[in-house]
Amino acid sequence: MRAVASCLLRYARPRQAVVVGFSGGLDSTVLLHAVHALAKGMELELSALHVNHGLSANADSWAASCAHFCRELGLLLTVRRIDVPLDSGEGIEAAARRVRHKLLADHPADWILLAHHADDQAETVLHNLLRGAGVRGAAAMQEARGRILRPLLGVARDALLAYVRSCKLVWIEDESNADHRYTRNFLRHRVLPLVASRFPRAGEQLAAASARFSEADSLLDDLATLDLRGSPPEFPLPLKLFRELPAARARNLLRAMLTWHCAQAPDERRLNEFVRQLQTAAPDRHPRLDLARYALWCERGRLWYKSLA
Repeated sequence: MRAVASCLLRYARPRQAVVVGFSGGLDSTVLLHAVHALAKGMELELSALHVNHGLSANADSWAASCAHFCRELGLLLTVRRIDVPLDSGEGIEAAARRVRHKLLADHPADWILLAHHADDQAETVLHNLLRGAGVRGAAAMQEARGRILRPLLGVARDALLAYVRSCKLVWIEDESNADHRYTRNFLRHRVLPLVASRFPRAGEQLAAASARFSEADSLLDDLATLDLRGSPPEFPLPLKLFRELPAARARNLLRAMLTWHCAQAPDERRLNEFVRQLQTAAPDRHPRLDLARYALWCERGRLWYKSLA
């Protein structure tokens, strides 16, 4: 597949290790098969990683199916079982995604390949906008972020279906994907098809808008770096950095710092109020923000951060 080859040529180098996150579903089956066809010629060390969430009665059979597929390709497959916290308050989907991504981030490969495609991108943009996300959320996913590559991000799901049919590949259907109680499934099966019936290029246009938001997000990161005024992007930060900035730039700096520390910014209301307190609190006052996964507080003229994950 041309998109996969182009992505690997842009980033990967001979003798680097590449791991594909392999669920056995349509998307990751296409990605693993396509990368396997390219790996030898590009001198890449390819392997696959399957994450068993244990949330479905079929989870073990899916792992076995992935192992069979990898044996046929002559690839090493690592299967890792994880425990998804059901009481984290973030929902099963988000909790499973967070734990899975943490596992992938800890993998020693040079590049971690994920199989998100163009339809996923459109879904993510719409989902984030409906949740009230800002520029960073609207930017959704990027082809490359750190060691993570998404070679299929510009490829529509219909093209993936055509690929598996032409190659006579078999893939797994996760029964939870049809459950409309999950927000992403509701958007995928109910909302986006309805939008596309009136706006046939909706998916393409949402993906294009995401690319523009991504550019704006990069510029805001650059602005935050300038507003650090030479300070390293680490907590604790001098409070004077926030107090000498206009409110909008102070909020942008805090968002950027949290993102750089792999923490999600609080909702807009709490973010605005906390930054207001940072900029106006008297010396004997110590603003503090406690969230489920981290805490921020002021002490000795500095802003401190502690991860609670």
